[in-house]
Amino acid sequence: MIASGTRTAVTRTAIALVSDQSLTREALAKLLAGDSELETLGAVAAPGEADRFLNDPRLQVLLVNLSLASTNGGPAPGVVFIREAKARRPDVGVLSLKRGIDEMLLRAALDAGADACCLVTTPFDRLSQAIKAVAAGATWLDAEISQVLLHPRASFDAAHLSPRERDILRLIVDGYSNAEIAAQLGCAPATIHTHVIRLFRKLGVNDRVTAAVRALRAGIV
Repeated sequence: MIASGTRTAVTRTAIALVSDQSLTREALAKLLAGDSELETLGAVAAPGEADRFLNDPRLQVLLVNLSLASTNGGPAPGVVFIREAKARRPDVGVLSLKRGIDEMLLRAALDAGADACCLVTTPFDRLSQAIKAVAAGATWLDAEISQVLLHPRASFDAAHLSPRERDILRLIVDGYSNAEIAAQLGCAPATIHTHVIRLFRKLGVNDRVTAAVRALRAGIV
């Protein structure tokens, strides 16, 4: 992490989230709400809905999903939005989030003006540190991202889960239903239902949002 700039830190850091994955928004919102030093102004699905945040003088850090879906095959919407947001609000720190490893997209986000890059699977304590560092005027490159840019990617440790359970958990975090997971993995929906029940039991959870929160908190997907 390299400190730069002079943005002033405050007791509660005002943040907002832009992500088109509903489950990711819910899971992150739940985690962020649990930090007494953060104030969440809201979460939206698309850059076009973020004007109210950019017009809010309280906003200090904007979290942007780099994997925002493109509707016309043009430049990555997340990167375009970061560039536009920084042009409008250079005083606001931008923390980019990426579900998986994509070196070109990560570098593009930094070139567009992102102050930090984290994986969606970054454990929440580190994500919280990154948000507060960016609010204070620092630049944050999380450990996984540094490793990706400089070295081959290391695997996440989820030894207590089977490979199939890890696959299913990743798709749950990405917002897929059991039927959609079955189609993705070439299984019967009933088989996925059984895997999900076992997965929930191992994670000690009873619903998909809590499973996603647990996965994001622990960095196990």
